[in-house]
Amino acid sequence: MGTHEDFLKLFLRHQDGVRAFLGSVVRDRAAAEDLFQDVSLILWKSFGAYDASRPFAAWARGIALKKVLQGREKSRRVPLAFSPQTLEAVLDAYDRTEAEAPDPSDLRDCISKLPPRSQSLLALRYERSLKLGEIAKEVGSTLDAVHKLLSRIRDNLQECLQRRLQAGSR
Repeated sequence: MGTHEDFLKLFLRHQDGVRAFLGSVVRDRAAAEDLFQDVSLILWKSFGAYDASRPFAAWARGIALKKVLQGREKSRRVPLAFSPQTLEAVLDAYDRTEAEAPDPSDLRDCISKLPPRSQSLLALRYERSLKLGEIAKEVGSTLDAVHKLLSRIRDNLQECLQRRLQAGSR
């Protein structure tokens, strides 16, 4: 497929998702982390076989699932949270969720369409990580008003993202 640089870009972007997948199907955190290390090496070694027309994350999770099932067959020490059939269903759910997830650029576009005050409130909450009470003091409003405003802003963003997803699926 590509270069080691291509692999690193894709791997770094999706490693948390692979780790989360393993953590969701293996009960023991240390075992999940060991599997993640093994899967990372397998991904690196087999990157030449990666089909760029498929999503990297789905490919990586598929390899992770195979490694989990192989480990389970070789030794019963891998404490699985589910049966192999359920693991397949979990993998399918991850893939569907990924396919339906909005592109981050869609969120940026939706935020840019908000009024400046709404953008400012979002920045205070999510960029500066201020608590609602701190935001209320900063903007000279009540805690209840800030809570309601942020709730409306999130609703507006959700509606905008839904419209974009529906427009993209046609």
